[in-house]
Amino acid sequence: MNPMIGKELRQRMRERRGWILPSLYLATLGAVIVLVYYFMTRDRQQGWQIGVGLFFTVAYTQLALLLLMAPIFSAAALTIEKEQRTMAGLLTTLLEPVQIWWGKFAASLMYVLLLLVAALPVLSVVFAFGGVGPWEVGIMTLTTVVILATVSAISLYWSSLFRRSVHATAVSYVSVVVLTAVTFIIFMISMSIAREPSWDKMYYGIKAPLFFNPFFFLTMSFVPANQLYPEWVQCLAVFVFLGILSALLALRNIRRGGESL
Repeated sequence: MNPMIGKELRQRMRERRGWILPSLYLATLGAVIVLVYYFMTRDRQQGWQIGVGLFFTVAYTQLALLLLMAPIFSAAALTIEKEQRTMAGLLTTLLEPVQIWWGKFAASLMYVLLLLVAALPVLSVVFAFGGVGPWEVGIMTLTTVVILATVSAISLYWSSLFRRSVHATAVSYVSVVVLTAVTFIIFMISMSIAREPSWDKMYYGIKAPLFFNPFFFLTMSFVPANQLYPEWVQCLAVFVFLGILSALLALRNIRRGGESL
C-alpha cells in the first residue's frame, strides 16, 4: 500500500469526526426517509410509487450531503502539510509527486466512499416497495462515485495551490456552488432568452452548462439503459476530464513546491 494512504486513513479514523460525521450522515438520511414515507402514505400512495419516491429522495439527498463533505477531506490534504511545516520533509522522501497526490486523493475519496457504502443498507429499503431494481441503484452509485472523485480532485488542486486550509476549503466550496447552482442559473437564463420549445430541439450551447452540473449528471443516470447516450455519456466525459485536468495541475504545483526547496 502507498504509505500516504495508510497514514491518512489512520489519522482520519482516529479523529473525532471519524465517527461523528458518519453518524450524522446516516441519521439525516434516515430522517429524510421517514419524513418522505410519512407524506407519501398520507397522500395514499402505495407500492412502487413509495419505492420510486424514496429512491429519488435518498439519491439527491445523499449527493447533496456528500458534496458538502467531500471538500472537508480533500481541501486540507496538502495545506495541512504546509501549515505544519512538514511539506518540505515530505517532498524530500523517496515518494514521487504522483505517489503523494495519489495517497492524499485515495485517502480522501475512500473516506467519502465509506459514507456512500454505509448508506447502501438505508437505500436498500426501497426494494421492499418495488419500482426500483439493482440496475438503478448500481448506475446511481457509479454516477455518485464519479462526481465525488471529480470534486475531490478539484479540492485537492486548490489544496496544492493555497497555503492555508481555510482558503483552499472556501474556494473548494465555491467550486461546488459553481458546478451546482451557477451552471443551472446560466442554463435557465440561456433557455429563457432562446425560448426553445423542447430539450431535443435545444441548441447544444444552451444545454452545455448542465453537463457540468452534478445533479443533472445524477438525473441522467435514472433514464433507461438504452438511453444513457448521449447525455449521461457526455456528462461522464466532462467530469472525467475535469478530474484528470485537476490532477495534472495539482501534480504540477507539487513538483514546483519541490523545486523551490
